[in-house]
Amino acid sequence: MPTDLQQITLIKSQTLARMAEITAQPKPTYQIDGQTVSWGDYLTRLQSTVDWCNAKLAGEQPFEYQSRGFS
Repeated sequence: MPTDLQQITLIKSQTLARMAEITAQPKPTYQIDGQTVSWGDYLTRLQSTVDWCNAKLAGEQPFEYQSRGFS
């Protein structure tokens, strides 16, 4: 079973691939049967997914605090 880190990495990869597909052949916003399809909004939601993945992945990275002791 994949770890959380592997799943988040996969989600980010798939989302970036979908964004590449959308931007390669951009489509206009349109309405059909009273329903609006906004490709710009969809792209914005995909970008927020990538941002979320980046934040989660950054939290998994090791980090270091520098401190200095005085006596």
